[in-house]
Amino acid sequence: MKTFFEGSQFILIVLLLGVQLSTYLLLPYGVEGLVLIAFLLLLLSYTLLRGSAAGLFWSLPYLLILGAVLFDSQFFNRFVKEIEVPLPYMLAYGIALIGLILLAGYIQNQLTDQRQLVLKLQERIRRFTAVDIETGFDNPERMEFEVTAEMKRIDRYGGSFVLLILQMDHYEEFQKLYGEKERAHLLSSLAYKLGELTRQTDRKFRYDTDRLAVLLTNTTVESVEIVSSKLENKLKVHQLLSGNLIDLTFLIGQVTYEPGSESMDYEVLMEKVESERVSYVL
Repeated sequence: MKTFFEGSQFILIVLLLGVQLSTYLLLPYGVEGLVLIAFLLLLLSYTLLRGSAAGLFWSLPYLLILGAVLFDSQFFNRFVKEIEVPLPYMLAYGIALIGLILLAGYIQNQLTDQRQLVLKLQERIRRFTAVDIETGFDNPERMEFEVTAEMKRIDRYGGSFVLLILQMDHYEEFQKLYGEKERAHLLSSLAYKLGELTRQTDRKFRYDTDRLAVLLTNTTVESVEIVSSKLENKLKVHQLLSGNLIDLTFLIGQVTYEPGSESMDYEVLMEKVESERVSYVL
């Protein structure tokens, strides 16, 4: 990162010096000088946005037209009168234009690379931050990884698992009615109760803002009835920080993955469990 900034600063200084020198030399030549400066700044700005290839693409026709005008003014004077800018300055201007565009393209490439690197680092940080702070459960990225790994294990060795999705009904209304502290307390309470209700080998996830998920490993459809009964007894009533008791409503979906389900990938599995959600007052 330090090397990037040092190299970019040097290139940027050279670029600015080249623009300033060009401006200083062309400004005394009136309108012609201003037009040349304007095109120089326009092409450099475009290069900083689109890259050196795009800058060179538009600079070459510009230089060809400029060369044709210069040639006509020097030998024929058919279309334009004699140009006030000296011929050596014009030649130097063309060379400087190409050089400055290459420098601007280099800076644009470096900025693009740095932007992509920052995005990759942010994505890696987001993936490594596997635990949801409010519940202590794993995040959606970790959930996809764990569920996919369990699906592959079932496909290879047999067995089954059940995935439960619990969506808190009227979650946003709850937050508006009771406030942020009660919302955080609700999530913490649900996480604690789910931890008590499930085995240590079961995996818990914060699947979405208002959704919790439980991966019940080595579980059959019949065994889910036991889990559902525990959920009914433990989660149907929530105690607020004020001490008041309220009933909770959930949309619950479940899907069983067994051998022979190889055609079902993670996305299909999630679509199925979401489509089978049923409203429960626990």
